[in-house]
Amino acid sequence: MPKTFWKRLITRTKHLKLMVDYDLIDPLVIKALHKIGAVDVKTIIECGFQPWTSDKTLVSATSEKRRILLSANFNDINEHKYPPCLHGGIILIKHARPSPEVVYDRIKAFSKSGQRSLAKSHVTHLNASGATIHTLDQNPVKVAFK
Repeated sequence: MPKTFWKRLITRTKHLKLMVDYDLIDPLVIKALHKIGAVDVKTIIECGFQPWTSDKTLVSATSEKRRILLSANFNDINEHKYPPCLHGGIILIKHARPSPEVVYDRIKAFSKSGQRSLAKSHVTHLNASGATIHTLDQNPVKVAFK
């Protein structure tokens, strides 16, 4: 196989594959996320969903689409309603009104934390200082951002 094939394959497997929920679809947010090298971004619309698609449908589609749902809707989407390991993964931006800078900073810090692989099939809360990853274990994993 050509060397470029293996390089592309290795690069893709290391990416944090996100499906951005409607509440974060803003051209500036999407543009900022595309600047992060270790992130592969698609909106829910690019994944074939409508803006009014239910949260339940989007969360269940994360496994099929092999993407992690990125949302700021932490009131309706959380680890209590959607327990870990029953979906492809959820990342929640914990901020009342996340700006493109807030989303960019938190996703970039998480992708550089060395723990981004834990987001798959789990529910991850991102705040300014770190991440809390809810797994099937009783105690969530805490990740501090540098």
